[in-house]
Amino acid sequence: MSARERLKGSTRHDYSRAVFTGTFTVWQEFLLEKESVFWSIVRLFDYLLRGFSQVVFANNPISGLLITISLGVNAPGTLLLSAITGSLGLLLSVLIRDSEENIANGLTVFNPLLVGAISSSLIPSIYGPFDGFSLLLIILGTIFSVYLARSFTNNKLPFIAWPFNLAEFALLLVLYTKDNGLDTSEELQPVTRMDNATSDATTGNISFIGENATGIHIDWGMMFHGVIVSASQVLAVESVIMGAVVYLACLLCSPITAGFAFLGALIGSLAGLMLGIQIDEIYAGLWGYNTFLTGASLGTLFAFSGQTAVAVIVAIVYTVIVQYGVLFFFRDLKLPILSLPFILVTSLFLQLRNNSEDKTFPQPPPISILQEQRRDYLANQQLIQQINDPENIGDDAKDRKNIPTLDV
Repeated sequence: MSARERLKGSTRHDYSRAVFTGTFTVWQEFLLEKESVFWSIVRLFDYLLRGFSQVVFANNPISGLLITISLGVNAPGTLLLSAITGSLGLLLSVLIRDSEENIANGLTVFNPLLVGAISSSLIPSIYGPFDGFSLLLIILGTIFSVYLARSFTNNKLPFIAWPFNLAEFALLLVLYTKDNGLDTSEELQPVTRMDNATSDATTGNISFIGENATGIHIDWGMMFHGVIVSASQVLAVESVIMGAVVYLACLLCSPITAGFAFLGALIGSLAGLMLGIQIDEIYAGLWGYNTFLTGASLGTLFAFSGQTAVAVIVAIVYTVIVQYGVLFFFRDLKLPILSLPFILVTSLFLQLRNNSEDKTFPQPPPISILQEQRRDYLANQQLIQQINDPENIGDDAKDRKNIPTLDV
């Protein structure tokens, strides 16, 4: 078999690991083979669950199901509104004939889903109780996010939360300035804090208290609480249980994604201490969720190597600095920062992999298991060299089974 044929064959699937981990490709292929109305509905449900998991850069329906269940337990109102906007976004993306690959992997769902989830928490504090006008704006924001996501795709921009942030900021600005809203002199927090049974009771008996340079007492048990709930704050919910489930959902799809996400939340929380941020904000996970997202996104979108690992850590630290600067202006505007620091930093750092021939920051396959990315990249580079070498064209000496496979 020639080297060129081996390169084509290297894209075959490898099911040696547990089939429900990674992107759960077996399930995806099973659904594609079914053509009845029932299975079409199941496919749409699979797309919706993958959209829930894509919020934390996972691509697995089981991960999405775990997040959905934990969200329903801790914030049923948030789940209801996010499910409605996510479903609306999914149906709209089908109607406008978005990329089938993007639809199947939940990429057209997570931005509309975030519009519903974050609006559920922020609108009551900015505007007041939900009414027809605020619900209309949520629907419009959902529609805007779908079209903006399509526009970003056409311009080859990364699938991150730009559409959600642009739509949500527009929505909040309208509600914030409307005459019949709440008193606009009230100071708003970057993300609303949701009190629930898991907020303080879970860590109330953990009391490793220290003192930082500014004389503020630090409860290291609550610091760990902040790192965990940073994951749940991605959906504007403060819950230890949900935060732990979100980490589990990331781990189920990719341990590397989960590892960088946890590292991001840890660095963000510790950096908040160094910058003298109000300690309650750190305990609530408000200084960990943007860095959590930066770590998860770049850990997913970079092919893993020593160089890219360092780049992700640098990006996480930079996210803290950007958040500190952005918050300075947004406090005067009395508006939440959403995930603006994360999308700014991630968009910049993803330009490192713009050159497809760059060996330092290579582009991973669109859908892959991160543990295999480095091995697959090196194997394919070797095959490409063989193709370009006339002496190796047509060489059948190597057994195909010894060539690592690329899982897509």
